[in-house]
Amino acid sequence: MMDAPAVSKKGKKVKNAAFKGYADGTSEFLGDQIEVMVGYRRQEFNSKAIRWTDLILEEDRANVKAAFVQALRGDKTYMRDYRVRAKDGAILWMREWGQIVCDEAGKVELATGIAMDITEEKQQEILYLSRERKTGKYLTFSAAEAEFGISILKVKEIIEVIPITPVPQAPPYLKGVINLRGKIIPVADLRTKLDLGESACTDRTCIIVLEITRKRSTFLAGMVVDSVSEVLHIQGANIEDVKEFYFDTDSRSLLGIAKVESGLKIILDVDELLGDIEAEQLFDAAV
Repeated sequence: MMDAPAVSKKGKKVKNAAFKGYADGTSEFLGDQIEVMVGYRRQEFNSKAIRWTDLILEEDRANVKAAFVQALRGDKTYMRDYRVRAKDGAILWMREWGQIVCDEAGKVELATGIAMDITEEKQQEILYLSRERKTGKYLTFSAAEAEFGISILKVKEIIEVIPITPVPQAPPYLKGVINLRGKIIPVADLRTKLDLGESACTDRTCIIVLEITRKRSTFLAGMVVDSVSEVLHIQGANIEDVKEFYFDTDSRSLLGIAKVESGLKIILDVDELLGDIEAEQLFDAAV
């Protein structure tokens, strides 16, 4: 007869399970709580049909091993956080407290401890850190009657529109290159990049010169906008994530939508937005 899922006295799912772990990556769980957590029955682990270590995401395995090695060099106790893939495909965060047991010769026999599901805690932590990273000063500007913002840390300067030299075979959004005090930099049209129509140059049209980070290198790029508004300090909690289906453009370039007193501002990630400009190739084509 199939065991009933483990629940607490209040009817909530139990989120921790006691275990014994062995050097071959297998584990024995001491109750049915593990089925509630990851979907696999403890009999599957205890019979070695499934190894706990196989559930750990590959990118976390090195850190998991390092925590174990460090514990061996110390008092043989450890705590480590890592992600596992549950039976239904969900990614869960686990926190594992363990005690390593060795024989008289110092060889590892097993580890015993508790594994706890901390997914909700990690999600809140990630949300908090995301909001903290987004908190800061933003330069706001307009394009095609939409209001945008970018981190002031990415802005090098704002200049009036100067002659732009077209570059052969450049993507449609790339207007060309300019000579800014002896330095050749590519210039993109924000409207075209975001499929908002073509820009109409007015006395308020300007070029925002940005520092773009691509992989581990940086380069300067210009971005044509209709007008520049002001610099605002925006709390990350006031910047909501953007759902991809809201926009035709790749949502990776959209950090979120900020709610400020003057209305809504679409916050752009200029590294994602303009990071595909091959600056070196443009320089070669322009000379």
